[in-house]
Amino acid sequence: MFETILLLTLFVIACFAVLSDNMRRSIIYLGVFSLAMALAYLHYNAPDVAIAEAAIGVGLSTVMYLVALKKVSVYDIAYVNEDVENFNDDNIGNMMKPFVRPMELFLERTEEVEPQIAYTNHPIQDVLNDDNHDCIVHRQGDLFYIYGNSKDRIFQDIVANLDTVIPDMTNIRVVYKDEVNLHDADEEL
Repeated sequence: MFETILLLTLFVIACFAVLSDNMRRSIIYLGVFSLAMALAYLHYNAPDVAIAEAAIGVGLSTVMYLVALKKVSVYDIAYVNEDVENFNDDNIGNMMKPFVRPMELFLERTEEVEPQIAYTNHPIQDVLNDDNHDCIVHRQGDLFYIYGNSKDRIFQDIVANLDTVIPDMTNIRVVYKDEVNLHDADEEL
């Protein structure tokens, strides 16, 4: 009975770690998973392995992952295309080559940040009001609007190097969210 509960607990904690949308929470779940594994080793009469798992898995690994996570900067980009009914691999693949992938490479190589891109077909005004994104790319037909803050150094670098970041694109408009009344800008769209 104890083994069944322990195995189910390990499975549930592993699912939480993998399916969590927050990296910090995933790292904590991995630490709890290591603690449950140490308990399993102790149950199977392997105290030396249990101590090693507790020290390395719970202590050292968790601390190292948390320190590494603190050093990684994530740049959050929302790609908005209201014309797409449902995003699938074909839609995303078509967006990757001309626009998304060059921007990802620029951010990784030049800015040394990890780009995180979310694809949505929600109305642009809802995404702008959400304000959880560092940069918002809105595609409207063949025209691209890039929204960002004028005080954001990374966004300024993207704008300054736009012709090298995305060389094949000519119909790009830059909108500074903090300098423009977004309701007026929405009426222009």
